[in-house]
Amino acid sequence: MQRLLVIIGFVSFFMNACSKKQEPSPSGGDEIASMSVSARKINTEVTLDIAAVTFKGTNPVATTFEQAEVWISEEVSGYSNMKLLSTTTSRAVKLENLKADKTYYVAVKGLKNGVKTEFSKPIMFTTRSLKPLETLFDLPNGWFMSSSYKSPFVAYVDAGTGEVIIQNWMDKSKKVIFKNSAAKSYQIKGFYTEGTRLYLETTKNQARAFDFYDLIDNKIVEMKMPIGSRIWNCAFSPNGYRMAFTDYNSPGLFIYDLAIENVRLYSNDTFQDFDWTVDGKSLIQVRNKANSTTEAREVVKWNLADSKETPAKLFEWPDAIQWMSFSPTNEYVLFASYVSNNADLWIYELKSGKTWQISDVANFGWLSEKEFFVNANKTGNETSWKTYKYTMP
Repeated sequence: MQRLLVIIGFVSFFMNACSKKQEPSPSGGDEIASMSVSARKINTEVTLDIAAVTFKGTNPVATTFEQAEVWISEEVSGYSNMKLLSTTTSRAVKLENLKADKTYYVAVKGLKNGVKTEFSKPIMFTTRSLKPLETLFDLPNGWFMSSSYKSPFVAYVDAGTGEVIIQNWMDKSKKVIFKNSAAKSYQIKGFYTEGTRLYLETTKNQARAFDFYDLIDNKIVEMKMPIGSRIWNCAFSPNGYRMAFTDYNSPGLFIYDLAIENVRLYSNDTFQDFDWTVDGKSLIQVRNKANSTTEAREVVKWNLADSKETPAKLFEWPDAIQWMSFSPTNEYVLFASYVSNNADLWIYELKSGKTWQISDVANFGWLSEKEFFVNANKTGNETSWKTYKYTMP
């Protein structure tokens, strides 16, 4: 996930530059086409990284700037009413004297050869902080991680070997349940059926398919996929016996009952990012905010008993959301967002609307009602990934 978020960041940066309709320089000069800024937050310390892009022919490439203005506003002002905070010649700027428990919006302007750019795309960060309780594992090669809040297990794929590993985060014991081969490899989908099954994603006949590892019988079992369907996005119900999915070949959202191998069309609407509620009675959907010209999203809840019922809005967010995971009691939601132009985990409290931000995160998941794990890089060194345990206040 962390690798994908980094790719998303670069794509977003260069697409933002291209959207300026910058004319290529005939002389091949390095005039600034656009600026960008990202916010990296480690505990209470926030560091901005400022960058500029130019065009070589029609291709956007990184360039230098002579000076940058940093503009900032608090949550009450949103993206408007920004005030000049400082000017700098440095690419990295440590922000000081920030207020506690506040959300800030930041944008930059660049200066080069006497020409000042327009504002960059504004970003958001928060000073509300959480500190890890303890380090669970040293897992620099752990990817596609998932946890069970019903049992003390974390599952992951070792990026170096492709092995699927289940590890007990309490006593640190671990077991390799699958060794990668030329014939098959797995990604982790998640724990289901009260934590007794680990669902594994694979490929069969060039299509997405799933197996599960039975933690009681200690064996991998092939799962039957809906006949004639080509699965695109999917999410399994908490008990593991139903799958909501979209089909490459057919519009709408489908519900597949694995026990009786039955498929029904739930809705003709377009669904991309979605998941089940903890009670299995509703579906959570992330969708573009209606009538918005920005990348804003809204999170809504659909009643599975009646798809024609207007979904209930849970909250809005100013940017894209990925890998959303609700806490066991639906008090909080974890999700990945590039709203600060950095690979961040965000925690949202549904009742109050409070948010917390943890930067440079690859994987995350719930361990209990208020505890969650985070696989994060606290040093900036690519080999320094660790898995930490956090708890909500």
